[in-house]
Amino acid sequence: MRRLDELEVEDLLFSDTVARLATIDSHGYPHVTPIWFLWVDGVFYLTSYAGRPHLDRIVRNPRVGLVIDVEAALRPDGERPNKQVRVIGDATVSPDRGSVWTARIRTKYVDAVTLAAQHAAHRERALITVVPRTITAVASI
Repeated sequence: MRRLDELEVEDLLFSDTVARLATIDSHGYPHVTPIWFLWVDGVFYLTSYAGRPHLDRIVRNPRVGLVIDVEAALRPDGERPNKQVRVIGDATVSPDRGSVWTARIRTKYVDAVTLAAQHAAHRERALITVVPRTITAVASI
């Protein structure tokens, strides 16, 4: 394992890679949810439809984990090296009033033409804010 340099971390956090959000269920077990995110000024922002189970888990226990990772193509030696950013942090849930954060996050993952063509019915969204306690950024080689 090697530590990622600053540019590698930035490339990963600003790419359209999906994060995996780990929350703790009522029995103390982790539950992992794939979710889009933004990294802004040292904080992770994610949104979700209101009423989703992971939101309730965060309210009950705000300790969460995030993993953002990518794998390289298969090499001749049979390995697929990866790069990953692992986060342990504290999350809060609040309304995403006017879907402001949802719109910002969608522009990271969806091109402008597709965004303009979407006419989804408005559904209430919640904002998840994750303040990292620790960030580990490593590559498998």
